[in-house]
Amino acid sequence: MTRRLLYDVTGLLHWYAYFRRPAGVQRVIEKIGASDALQSAARSRQGQRSVEFVVRLVGTARFCRLDPSLLIDLNEARARTVPMLRRRFAESLVRSPPRGLLADGRYFHVPYLLAGLATLWSKRLAPLDPPTKHDAYFSPGDLWWQRGYARALSDLKKSTGARLLQVVFDFHVEERRDWSPLGFSRVFSRELRGIAPHVDHWIAGSDTVAGQLTRRLGDWSVPPRPISAWRYGWDTFASPGLDAASDDSTLERLGVGHRPYILFVGTIEPRKNIGSLLDALEWVRESLGERVPPLVIAGGCGWRAGALRRRIAEKIRDGHAHWIRDADDAALAALYRRARFSVMPSLGEGYGLAIQESLGHGTPCIASDREAMREAGGRLARYFDPRRHESLRDALLDWIGDQAAVDTARAGIRDWLDHSRLPSWNEAGEALLRYAFDG
Repeated sequence: MTRRLLYDVTGLLHWYAYFRRPAGVQRVIEKIGASDALQSAARSRQGQRSVEFVVRLVGTARFCRLDPSLLIDLNEARARTVPMLRRRFAESLVRSPPRGLLADGRYFHVPYLLAGLATLWSKRLAPLDPPTKHDAYFSPGDLWWQRGYARALSDLKKSTGARLLQVVFDFHVEERRDWSPLGFSRVFSRELRGIAPHVDHWIAGSDTVAGQLTRRLGDWSVPPRPISAWRYGWDTFASPGLDAASDDSTLERLGVGHRPYILFVGTIEPRKNIGSLLDALEWVRESLGERVPPLVIAGGCGWRAGALRRRIAEKIRDGHAHWIRDADDAALAALYRRARFSVMPSLGEGYGLAIQESLGHGTPCIASDREAMREAGGRLARYFDPRRHESLRDALLDWIGDQAAVDTARAGIRDWLDHSRLPSWNEAGEALLRYAFDG
C-alpha cells in the first residue's frame, strides 16, 4: 500500500494564467514543490510514500495529475514553462462540467474556458486515482481562487477519510481589507472559516501566525489540531551566478551597472510601505545629497498601486530609482549579493522571506520591527519602528552616511553564517512530508 501526499497546485495554475512571475505565496508553493524531498517522492512510485501534484477540476471532487517536473522548470526555464501551465489550466476548465463551472467558477475563468473550447488542447492532465483514507491532501493556503473550495475539501474528507493539511500564511488580508482587491478578504475569510473544522494539521507561516491562528480557532470553537510553523528556505538563489564576473554581467544587463544601490525586493502594493521608504530617502538626500545611492526595486506591481507606480516613475526619471519587474532567480541572486544593503519596510508580513534571503547572501537588511519579521531576521537585521517616520530615516542616514557601520553589520552576518545556517527549501519539503505521513 502506497500512501500519497496530494499537493494541490490548482491555485498556482490560476496565478500563472495571468502573471509571469510569482508573488510571495506562489514562490513558497513552487519552491517547496520543487524541493528534492518532494520531487524524489513524486518520481518514486514503488515505495510506501509518494507525492502527486494535483489540479482540482472546478466544481467537482475530481482531480488530475500535473507533471512534477513543471515545478522544477518554473525555476530553470520559466519563459517556456508558464505557457505550458496556461495550457494545463485551460484543459482543466474544459474538463470541468458546466454545472460545476457555474457553481464554483469565477469571472477570471471565462477567457481560459473559451480558449479551451476553441482549441484542441493536447491531453496532458492524467486522471488521479481517487483519494483514500491513507492519503493526505495538502491545501497550500491560496483559498481564494474558487468559490466552494472549502466545501469541496470538506466533502473530500468526509467521503474518503483523507487527512487534510492546511497552510495559513498570514491574516493581513482579513485585518486590512484596504490592502486587497474588492471582495478578496471576504472570500478568504469565508473559505478559511469553512475549512477550519475539517483540518487535521495546520501549517503556519511563522510562530507569530501560529499564535494568531490558535486564538482564532479558539474563538471559532474549532477542535484543537496540531499547528506547525514552517521554516522557509533562502537558498532558491544560492547556486546561479556565484562568481563576480557573472554578477557584473547580470547587473549590466539589468541596467544597474557598477554603482552602489539600496535594494527592495517585493511586490509594489500599500502593505509593503514603499511610500514611507521613498519619503525617508528624500529626507536623507536633503542631508547627504548625491551620496545617497539609488533605490533598486525588484518585484511586480500589485493591487492599489497606481499612485506608487507614478511616484516611482518620477524617481526613475530623476535617476534615484531603478525598477526591475521581471527578475529571474539568477538576477535576484546578483542583486542581493551586490546591494549595499536591503530594506524591508513592510507594515505586515507573515514571515519576511526577503529579509532571510538578504541575510543568506550576506547582505545587511533594515526591516520593520514586527514580530514575524524578527523571526526572519533574528539579531542579524537592523530594525526600525514603522509607526515613527524618523526611525526609518535615522537607520538610512546611519548606513548611508557611515560605510563602516554597514561593514560591521556585514561582518556580523558573515561570522554568524560561518557557525550557523539558515533553513533550506529542501528542509521545508522534508517537514511537509513529516506532517503528511507522521501526524
